[in-house]
Amino acid sequence: MPVVKVSRRDLESLLKVKLEASTIYKTLARLKCEVERVQDDVIEYEVTSDRPDLFSVEGLARALRPWLGLKWREFTVVESSVVGHAKSIPQRPYLALAVVRDLALSDEAISQIMQLQEKITQTYGRARRKISIGVYDLDELVPPIHYDLADPDLTFRPLGELREMTLREIIEKTEKGILYGYIIKHMEKYPVLRDSRGNVLSLVPIINSEDCRVRPATKNVLIDATGMSADDVVNAVTIMATSIVERSESGIVEVVKVHYENGIVVEAPKRTAEPVEVPVEEVNDLVGVQLGVDDIAQLLKMFYYDVVSSTDRHLKVKPPIYRIDVKSWVDVAEDVAMAYGYEKLGSEAGSLPPSNVPGKISPIEYLSRRLRDILVGLGFQEVANYMMSCRAVQLDVLGLQHEMFLVENPRSERFEGIRIWLAPQLLEVVKENSERYSRLMVFEIGDVVVPDANYETLARVERRLGIAIMHDKATITDGLAYTKSILSELGVTPVFVKGRVQGFLPERTAVVLAHGSELGFVGEVDPRVLCRLELKNPVVIAELDLHKVLSLCTR
Repeated sequence: MPVVKVSRRDLESLLKVKLEASTIYKTLARLKCEVERVQDDVIEYEVTSDRPDLFSVEGLARALRPWLGLKWREFTVVESSVVGHAKSIPQRPYLALAVVRDLALSDEAISQIMQLQEKITQTYGRARRKISIGVYDLDELVPPIHYDLADPDLTFRPLGELREMTLREIIEKTEKGILYGYIIKHMEKYPVLRDSRGNVLSLVPIINSEDCRVRPATKNVLIDATGMSADDVVNAVTIMATSIVERSESGIVEVVKVHYENGIVVEAPKRTAEPVEVPVEEVNDLVGVQLGVDDIAQLLKMFYYDVVSSTDRHLKVKPPIYRIDVKSWVDVAEDVAMAYGYEKLGSEAGSLPPSNVPGKISPIEYLSRRLRDILVGLGFQEVANYMMSCRAVQLDVLGLQHEMFLVENPRSERFEGIRIWLAPQLLEVVKENSERYSRLMVFEIGDVVVPDANYETLARVERRLGIAIMHDKATITDGLAYTKSILSELGVTPVFVKGRVQGFLPERTAVVLAHGSELGFVGEVDPRVLCRLELKNPVVIAELDLHKVLSLCTR
């Protein structure tokens, strides 16, 4: 599940009240959020991926107001003078746009907008394959907005760069290009957003232009989402716009129409949500309560539902337009249960003695789960190998000279010992699948056992993360970019220095450092090893010690 980090001062500024730590823990629990820490100015909470409207402080502030007894902040949806035009683009045909005006931004506000954008694209957007999002300074561009294809030699200045680059260069040389370029790399021409002057706003779905960067002085923004489904891009723009409008002095969101070549018009954000029929008796049976129509209607106000009509046995309600998770009355019943209070439901636990040591997930398992979410979001597929291995795999494949624990009477030579690293088994996975796939991105999270005389058991158990990347143009740059992205998501800033690991090219191998601690390595597998394994494409492997990573995450 995504972990969201917000500023306590920023949250209090949006709510215009001071918050005690106990209040934060109590109220966020009502929203299906698990608070990880409240420390100084930082609030970190885990939220289920079906609630992308809570991926930033703006959505959190909005959700908390009813629970804190604060006045709701309304926003108005109006027609915009900005329009868009979209051409038919293979595999990514849909564009949605919206405008939010009269903003009061700060560096923290921009950070939250970027966090919301990134969390949505990594989860709901499947690491930009399904959806990508951009936010631009509206006053730095001239509508209408055009979505079309451009020659790879077209140039613009990408975000954070000092010079103009061709679209091809951006994909091959920038960090975002290396991470997401595979989505469009196969295309003869690349999808771009441009204004009426022909200025590039974005190379979709890779990176935006530096010329329309959102800054603290920005007053009006244009939001875009591109993807494979009209509903998905409209939902993404709706969540972005209704969150950003929390920073607007006028509270106005503008609906932008995008015209397609085939005559279709897509509007965003949504003006209203589809009503849901709620059978009162079924809700009571599911939740385990006896509530009347008026009781349910009152509880649903805590989640901003509007009651369209009601009878003695049914309610028709409309969820907020940003609640894309509400599909049926069962979803509404869940909100009824949360508003009623899970602590009031059932009496089975009342007779149990209180626990002095409440159970919780161990930190290393929590980190492992987070990493699985991050890596799947980046397009990797998880594999699971046995801890039992053999000398032929663990030592001979990459030419490693190292001790390993062996079983005295193994039933199979393949399982004669306990593995000491993940890299050779990942290489085996790549070999076994190389004939079927020309591109592979796999990862494994698992334990290894390393002989160590400094331990009483003479063994050190380590939780490791290993990733392997194979395609015809794979280089150490791919491994460095993904490793940096993974660690940055955990709040760890890595440093890469030249290193040596047996079985990897010396000039293309790096040791991963952070705060003086050696976390692991990234490297290109030696072509001689690939030749022995009959692998035609280059392979890059990274391996990290997660216990060391965890110690840096909790600093």
